[in-house]
Amino acid sequence: MKKRIFVGQLVDRDNNNPQCLNTRAILSRLTNADIEWIVPHYGEPDSFLVSKKKIRLIKLWRGRLWQWHKALLYQLSVDAIFYPGAYWFDDIPLQLRKLTGRKVPVIATLEGLAGDDVRQRYFSKRAGHPVYCQEVPNWLLQRIDQVLNNADHIVGISPFLSQMGETLYGNKFSVIPLGINSKVFCLASTEKKSNRPTIVGVGSFQPRKRAELFIELAQRFPQADFVWYGDGERRQDLIELVGQKKLLNVSYPGPVSHNSLAEIYRSANLFVLPANSEGVPKVTQEAAACGLPSIVFGFYEAPTVVDGKNGYVVWNDEELFARVELLITQPEKACAMGATGAEMARAWDWDKVAMRWEEEILKFV
Repeated sequence: MKKRIFVGQLVDRDNNNPQCLNTRAILSRLTNADIEWIVPHYGEPDSFLVSKKKIRLIKLWRGRLWQWHKALLYQLSVDAIFYPGAYWFDDIPLQLRKLTGRKVPVIATLEGLAGDDVRQRYFSKRAGHPVYCQEVPNWLLQRIDQVLNNADHIVGISPFLSQMGETLYGNKFSVIPLGINSKVFCLASTEKKSNRPTIVGVGSFQPRKRAELFIELAQRFPQADFVWYGDGERRQDLIELVGQKKLLNVSYPGPVSHNSLAEIYRSANLFVLPANSEGVPKVTQEAAACGLPSIVFGFYEAPTVVDGKNGYVVWNDEELFARVELLITQPEKACAMGATGAEMARAWDWDKVAMRWEEEILKFV
């Protein structure tokens, strides 16, 4: 009989949640025919997964009943559980399996650091430098800790995350990166960059992303254009602030599709991510694949940007301003770093990375 693995993430076609996208990318590249993957969805599933014989798609009940349905799916007769979430309908069903003697191996992931001021101080002490956590409600942090403490194995998407995770959850980590779609994010056949530098940023308008810093950058460097793509409640506030300051070289146009984002990267000169808390920002991988150098902060030790190689790692705003100025005024340096990043990105192709995820998961089945 085939082994069966329940996947705790949804695979809805129109769901752009990072975990949903990662799940779809991995499942679409599975190779082992002896495993049946049981996967829930609420809306229309990813059409590519529908044709996969080794994937059993289950449509969740409507309305809020979907949470109860997902909780019930955790009770199916399976040989392992992969990628559980951190909500009550993930955590409680896992505890129930354990209490009733039906525990199976659980493979979880660590894709970022969540916490409060106490947790930030804890991580900072162990890292030897400031570390910032994504702020979450206390009840959610408790759920995250519960799921990860009880997991049999955790895949960290960077060495840094695995190191920090081990201090909390024990020695049960491996490191596998996330991938990118290299058919979309790739170099252009012809150069399309303009003489006027364009600096782009991408992300939601959460406070930790610090999208407002693009306004200060625009004021400091009027010879360049600064564009931030994404959406959120604070976007309109920043648009109004740009109008009040009468700045013509900064804009917040809203979200764009993946295909459009790739074209934006290819026509830009520099990618800047002023966030102080991230896991491994996939946007830096995608930008690199399109030949764009990046500037990021070092608080989360992203392995996708190597200081001085395919961009710069900075530790405060003044360092960020200096590096932006350097790459604006030395376009040949920015171009060389972009070429290095595109070469690095070859190793991040999902076709290569998904195989490593599958191999790691199957060790526990």
